[in-house]
Amino acid sequence: MSAVKKLDNKTTSDMYEDGDYHDKNPNWHMEDSPWKARQVQAILSKNTLSFETAAEIGCGAGLILQELAKSMPDKTWSGYDISPDTVGFWAQYKGSPVSYYEDDFLQNKTRVDLVLLMDVFEHVEDYLGFLKQLRTKAQHFIFHIPLDMNVSALMRDMQIVTREKVGHLHYFSRATALATLKDTGYTILDNSYTQIAQRSDIKMGLKTKLLNLFRAPLFAIAPDFTAKLFGGYSLIVLAENSHE
Repeated sequence: MSAVKKLDNKTTSDMYEDGDYHDKNPNWHMEDSPWKARQVQAILSKNTLSFETAAEIGCGAGLILQELAKSMPDKTWSGYDISPDTVGFWAQYKGSPVSYYEDDFLQNKTRVDLVLLMDVFEHVEDYLGFLKQLRTKAQHFIFHIPLDMNVSALMRDMQIVTREKVGHLHYFSRATALATLKDTGYTILDNSYTQIAQRSDIKMGLKTKLLNLFRAPLFAIAPDFTAKLFGGYSLIVLAENSHE
């Protein structure tokens, strides 16, 4: 990721490289990784996408790739991250079929069939330039994008919380997320909401549980309205390079 400004005049690149992100998120969101891997598996299966090599950019602790490699052992998997703190996580996967690199994927000559970007480009200052450059590195892409732009989050200024804790600099709705990808040269092949607030694999807080009483029935009849009003959803997108 390129350096990007934070509220305290540090950069998000500093945040990942000086240990600040690790201090605020010591397990690097590993509890979310199996669930995210299942979202990737679902959209791949739905679209019967053929590929041989895949790379996750901003792979963090690397557990998403481990989960995917278990279910698709015939593929070649690699993970890239600029943070030196991630290397310590990767050590536990010694002997696994996944290769990890402390490196900026955009700055090397590697090209793969499929790129995974799981909750990443909202951290990047020049996210449009980043996405345009990334487009040249593969034919197909899977993006998982937090939908921070919703009425509930706006009323509580939750964008500032995510900005300071996890470095989100840009906030998307479904419409603006898809428009961003189209404007930077991607063709959308498939997209769907992921119900991150209604997961059964982790413990939810009382406020989330109460909101879920309204989310679940309303989402069944009006998914876009529910996501805009209550939040608690992300977007998974399968796209391809429009220029190939």
